[in-house]
Amino acid sequence: MTTKIKAQPLVYDSDSGKGTIVLTTQTNERATLEISLKPLLPFINIANENVTDFFIFSSAIYGIDRFVQRRRNSVDGWSREFEVEFPVQNPNEWNAIAVEFNSLLSFLTGDYWTVEFYQSSLELPAEPLSDEYNGDFSQVSLLSGGLDSLIGAIDFLKSKPNESVIFASQYDPHMRGVKKDQIDLLPVLTANYPNRFLQIPSIKVSLTDSTISRESTFRSRSILFVGLALLIADGKSIPLIVVPENGSVSLNYPLSSSRRSACSTRTTHPAVLNQIQSIWRELGVLTKIENPYEFSTKGEMVDNCADPSVLSYAIDKSNSCGKRGHVAHWDLDRNATHCGVCMPCIYRRASLVNAGDSTSYGCDINGLPPFKTKKSQDMGALLQFLKTPLSSIEIKQELMVNGVRDFSKIDRYVDLVDRTRSELKSWVGSFGNTAVKNSAGIP
Repeated sequence: MTTKIKAQPLVYDSDSGKGTIVLTTQTNERATLEISLKPLLPFINIANENVTDFFIFSSAIYGIDRFVQRRRNSVDGWSREFEVEFPVQNPNEWNAIAVEFNSLLSFLTGDYWTVEFYQSSLELPAEPLSDEYNGDFSQVSLLSGGLDSLIGAIDFLKSKPNESVIFASQYDPHMRGVKKDQIDLLPVLTANYPNRFLQIPSIKVSLTDSTISRESTFRSRSILFVGLALLIADGKSIPLIVVPENGSVSLNYPLSSSRRSACSTRTTHPAVLNQIQSIWRELGVLTKIENPYEFSTKGEMVDNCADPSVLSYAIDKSNSCGKRGHVAHWDLDRNATHCGVCMPCIYRRASLVNAGDSTSYGCDINGLPPFKTKKSQDMGALLQFLKTPLSSIEIKQELMVNGVRDFSKIDRYVDLVDRTRSELKSWVGSFGNTAVKNSAGIP
């Protein structure tokens, strides 16, 4: 069944500094999306109207993604069908490229989207930009609290000593620990690279109430991050947004055909970044967005970090776990910071072999066989993936099925997949017991 949703115009409350967007369905279900908007008002006042609307639009998309449960509303056990109306200040410009928005959102979340834009004005109080933002900044970079964003920050600050950066972050209190991760990294960066960056206070975007149960996945979070970064970049006329993420995760090569959508994320997939860039051009936005680690594995990001000593000190202050809220299933250490066996943890553990891993993990891979439980399904799929021989032609075909359209880069992506497999297989070979290694086809 198609879910029809109307996003009401944003309403700002000066006393709380919060903006709210009410989401309503054709069956009178409703939810309220809350945005801690006050820190962004100075940028909204000087940003292009389309840029401001893109941020509000991206926030609403995130809210809708969290509002409507997949299992109850899917057409196939995963994908939902949406028809959504959004308020913008220039609806003719937005409706002219609605098809591109549909394509972007469908690829990003794995759902079917039909968007339509309607006329709405936006009145927010004037708020001056603080003097601390008067300097020149080379880029806006996302600081999510993860290992990749930490490396991205260190690489910029170490290798470009005469340039400065603004870090942007977002959190949802329903995602355990994310804001703390971001806060914990800042003292390390401040101590080692003083007066080189500014951090926008992490922006809360969350459903504060809903008449129905929330969805537990967060696949649209990336467009919210990007919308936030664009608002800051456009307001300060900063030409570049950097989204630091290893190419292995960005490509999101599926471990099996069944995991092409439901068990996958496309946060920084090249197709997503290319589509966002195309939409921005159509809206008259000149800001560029890039991932400088597009062709690097996570291990290569770690090994090539511009300041290994700072990275080594900060590793355990970053967090990569995708299932950190599932501590009841951790049998090794329930006080650990990472589960240790979800795919983000597995990529992390394999990447840190040479750097020395001080992270605490709640589960050990050798306690998982025969890989039939929900906790062990990622590791089971990975081992089968490593055991299965793959030719370059097979990898190339799967990349195209999975959304790669830039054929000028596809050979480099194939090589990246090969190196990723080698990196993961090396880690399993070093730390797996006989049963685990046999499952991966390792003698």
